[in-house]
Amino acid sequence: MFEGLFRRGRPDEPMTGVVLETSAECQLRCPLCFLRSYPERPDPSLMPLAVVEAVAPFLAGLESVDLTGWGEPLLNPELFAIIDLVRRTFRGRLTMTTNGLLLDRERMERLIAADLDTVCVSMDAADAETYCRARPAGDFDQLTRTLAEFAALRSSGRPLLFGTFLLRAGALAEAPAFVRLAVRLGLDGVVFQQLTGIFTERGLAEACHSAYYGNDFDPRRLEAAMKDALASAPPGFTVAMPEKIGARRVGNCGGFQLSRPFIGAAGLVSVCCAMAYPCALMRRDRQVERTGAVTFGDVRQTPLPEIWRSQAYARARAEIRSGAAPAACGDCIALYLEPGEVRCRPR
Repeated sequence: MFEGLFRRGRPDEPMTGVVLETSAECQLRCPLCFLRSYPERPDPSLMPLAVVEAVAPFLAGLESVDLTGWGEPLLNPELFAIIDLVRRTFRGRLTMTTNGLLLDRERMERLIAADLDTVCVSMDAADAETYCRARPAGDFDQLTRTLAEFAALRSSGRPLLFGTFLLRAGALAEAPAFVRLAVRLGLDGVVFQQLTGIFTERGLAEACHSAYYGNDFDPRRLEAAMKDALASAPPGFTVAMPEKIGARRVGNCGGFQLSRPFIGAAGLVSVCCAMAYPCALMRRDRQVERTGAVTFGDVRQTPLPEIWRSQAYARARAEIRSGAAPAACGDCIALYLEPGEVRCRPR
């Protein structure tokens, strides 16, 4: 099926982790969410335990497992059974991203007991007004109360709690206040992320970069905002800076670690979360391109290592790293991304 689509790859390349899409559903419908560009959802859209049972024997020795896809993990009623099953064999870095709105005392206590390393919470704002624009169905006051309680509950300081902020041109001025809010809530750090899943003109207008699309955003504004945000961080507080987006390809994927397969909610394996489903993406010429899904096998039918070593999947990784024009990726913005720096103010 994939003959000729990718260059020759290395089937012996080591797999360093996996991403388990515990949920492809979300209770929010945020205006800039990439999930809105998907014309269909997988069936099932909440990862069943059977998918994790098929993957679990191959997790020992990996560096990382992330429990996040395009949806909200806490919607999955089997999430804690999934975490327990993963932790039976996997002792590496276990992470999850959530919008935080379904966290209650019981779930917070269970996440602490589950030995997660990091929980990232999508916040995207420093005040209720901006939050309402980014997440119209959310509740900023509830979220901040919940996060303060979650941070205080951690007797061992784990899991680490990070607030994430999706950069938008209209919200850049809030970056320093966002850092100060995270500090007040007792979080361990913040993550600033570029808006890359652009599929509407509104998204393009909010993009805080110009090299890829040629939009009129002045990158000096972003530089100044990030400088002020870092200056607002106290000693020991971590600030993950945003990705850099250039005009030339980086010869890799800057949006997804190619050594970590993305396993969708229904058990299908793909290179990344964007390639896993049919979706729409705005390319450099500002035309929205609709792409089909590219997957390499079902973990319930074929062992994960066999899928990983398959000729088609190995070719896919090699093609993306080559800097050429991978047919499955088109001209995705992730091919132009360089990871941002992670900075921690010294104590």
